[in-house]
Amino acid sequence: MAAIIGEVAIAQLKHHGEELCGDTVEIIRNPGETVVVLSDGLGSGVKANILSSLTAKICAQLIAADVPIEDTVDTLLKTLPTCADRGVAYSTFSIMRLYDNGVAFMVDFDGCPMIRISEDKKISVIETNPSEVEGKTIHETNFRLHAGETVVIVSDGVIQAGLGELLPFGLGIDGLVDTLERFVDLDDNVQSIAWRIVNICKSYYLGEPGDDTTAVVMRLKEEQRMVIMTGPPVHMEDDARMVSRFQSEEGMKIICGGTTAQIYARETGKQIHSDFHYVNKKIPPISYIDGVDLVTEGIITLSAVKRMLDEQELQTGEDGATLLMNKILASDHITFLQGMQRNVAMKDNLPLDLDLRDVIVEKLATKLRSMGKIVEIVRYE
Repeated sequence: MAAIIGEVAIAQLKHHGEELCGDTVEIIRNPGETVVVLSDGLGSGVKANILSSLTAKICAQLIAADVPIEDTVDTLLKTLPTCADRGVAYSTFSIMRLYDNGVAFMVDFDGCPMIRISEDKKISVIETNPSEVEGKTIHETNFRLHAGETVVIVSDGVIQAGLGELLPFGLGIDGLVDTLERFVDLDDNVQSIAWRIVNICKSYYLGEPGDDTTAVVMRLKEEQRMVIMTGPPVHMEDDARMVSRFQSEEGMKIICGGTTAQIYARETGKQIHSDFHYVNKKIPPISYIDGVDLVTEGIITLSAVKRMLDEQELQTGEDGATLLMNKILASDHITFLQGMQRNVAMKDNLPLDLDLRDVIVEKLATKLRSMGKIVEIVRYE
């Protein structure tokens, strides 16, 4: 039976004209629980990024050290400075602690209300109770989340989307609820929902976000695992070991790379059935092996997946990159089995816009971790 976990997805837009996002999200995974911290720094750009990063990381480190949430909040409120001119904190924060048994605890300091989506797709704003800590008002509550239910946490860039332009008073929390009801497929994976929210906000900002915009989507669900095998090991005697690990892993099984597929076929005695039809002329065709969920080309396909994830756009299609990306979005725990042998044919002829396999795998893993995925890389050197 698959484990029940808190699945997390993150999508962000930077303030137009800024290099860094002023919102920071930290994810802490302890045995039996998932904690998300969303911090919004005052203003935008580098200063806001530093303030929000400091707040989120302090909070994350305290929680990781098993400091109770109440003490964590107390420490943050004692630590956070206040802007003398505006009389507001330099950084706000929202904390959501979700245990694998469904018990949820949330606390918020000057952040936006959180939204709950029930199993039958009813959307409601989570009610909280105010209390005083260090002379400041925080809002907190606890409740039980059922498997399949979803929580949406946003920064004020979502609530203020369209302010003074298409929407005189901004989207607002009621507008966000209406947007979720009318324009978002709530049955979709959490990453697609998060992307959909920020892209709708981008439209309200007329393509130039007037504030840092973040959406975090959490769902209590059965953990979905995936293993991706890519690249031949440096030593041929490791081929069988890598294939054995690949076969023993739980979840969806993906092979990326023609040589890797040949190694798997040789070690298992299975046949490769190649499809030479280009669905997308930029992406090499996929192949088929019995018992493997998807077989694609290697570096070009993995690089295309990384680009699509960076663009935060939902993709439809039957090419290898789109199929792989959508399977990744549906997964929570992704294991890369990476052979480290260099492809001699590609070494001196690699297009300028492509990285070597070890580089693109590392970049892809970093991107997936930033989106809330659990990623493990096992290298065969």
